[in-house]
Amino acid sequence: MNRLIKGILILSFLITSAAVQAQAFKAEIIAGFNKSQVDGDETAGFRKLGFNGGLGVELPIYKNWSLSFETLYNQKGSKLKPQFNDSLDGSYRLRLNYAEVPLMLCYTDRKFMTAGAGVSWGRLVFVDEWRNGYKVDSVTILNGPFSRNDFQIFGDFRFRLYKNLKINARYSYSLQKLATRRIIDSMSGAPNTRDFYNNLWSIRLIYTINESPADKQKKDDIQRR
Repeated sequence: MNRLIKGILILSFLITSAAVQAQAFKAEIIAGFNKSQVDGDETAGFRKLGFNGGLGVELPIYKNWSLSFETLYNQKGSKLKPQFNDSLDGSYRLRLNYAEVPLMLCYTDRKFMTAGAGVSWGRLVFVDEWRNGYKVDSVTILNGPFSRNDFQIFGDFRFRLYKNLKINARYSYSLQKLATRRIIDSMSGAPNTRDFYNNLWSIRLIYTINESPADKQKKDDIQRR
């Protein structure tokens, strides 16, 4: 396993362990999936499925406001099914897998719906590209053309399903280009130079390991009304 992933997993474990012991924090287990595309690669559509999961910590800072920190393994990219019945079938697949660290500012209302916005840094740990059913050997982590870093901005909504279990929807978009590539324009058939950006929706389940006494008191207040 990549040393960076090992380091992030160890850091996640230490942070989560500390969060469980410190009642001011809420530790989270996160698992779900992405529907992603890469803007600029001429395969528009959120067709690429990928895993999104890891550990998180939420720290209350003032009344209903809190900070959230996560460490994730995040699979992004794009996909296009075969378009023609010949050797050049028009299919395409790009896999961009990241070890990712999102930081978010959150607001939770009295009904336990949470909305937030934040930024994340992702480090590319795996990449491959397939065209017409054949792997593009020149595309690697070391050779490029994709940047090793992906800085994104995102919006996030969470709804309590049952007790400590929440469902989460998140939209993310790259703040800077992943690559600049020369491709064939799908409309004109002419060569064109495009900048590439990650663009994805994430649907996840979040389980909170512990809750602070303040959170439990809010629950009791709501139940008494």
